[in-house]
Amino acid sequence: MRMTRGGTGLRTTVIALGLVVGTAYGARADAIMNYSTLGTIDATGVVGTPVISFESVGNDIFNAPSSFSLGNFQVAAPKDGGTTTYTNTPFQIQYQTNLVNGVVAVPNETPIVLSGMLNGQVSGSNQSSVVATFDPVANPDFKTGLYSNTLSILDSPLSLVPSSTNGGRTTAQGRLLTNAITTPVPEPSTVALFLTTLAGLGLCHRSRGGRRA
Repeated sequence: MRMTRGGTGLRTTVIALGLVVGTAYGARADAIMNYSTLGTIDATGVVGTPVISFESVGNDIFNAPSSFSLGNFQVAAPKDGGTTTYTNTPFQIQYQTNLVNGVVAVPNETPIVLSGMLNGQVSGSNQSSVVATFDPVANPDFKTGLYSNTLSILDSPLSLVPSSTNGGRTTAQGRLLTNAITTPVPEPSTVALFLTTLAGLGLCHRSRGGRRA
């Protein structure tokens, strides 16, 4: 009976030590991101009736690392049939992480603000030369829970289609590179100490077993 308890104690100790060392090798790098965006377009530099708006993402998910939609630029035809000109018209899109793998991310270093300019003209229902040019991402690196992330913009500059094409919608896309934040891998000295501890526990256990015999 005593030897059974001793064996159980030894196994428990070995498992505990193994978990301590094993946790150093980290978690999966992929993450299911629940996110939203909020886009706005300024009136500065607009000559004529404003006809471009931004459709934000209310609540969506993607499996990072991958590309994803930041929302849509929406081009409408000028109501008066005239021409609307955009000259260095500022826009902003905020990216917000809501959940990571279904749980609230702590820390959560979002929102990340993306900015840029619109330039070009919209004429009638089938003419658009407007281009959205994004600025370099000011703070591309951020953390969400157990993950470090790098955000980039795809397709910049982005040509905006007229209202007669795809309902006037042009999708702005981002890309999120994601890595799990891990505990540093144990140094050789740590591994050696772990193995020495196991050997000592084994010798102690055998010695006690011999005395009982």
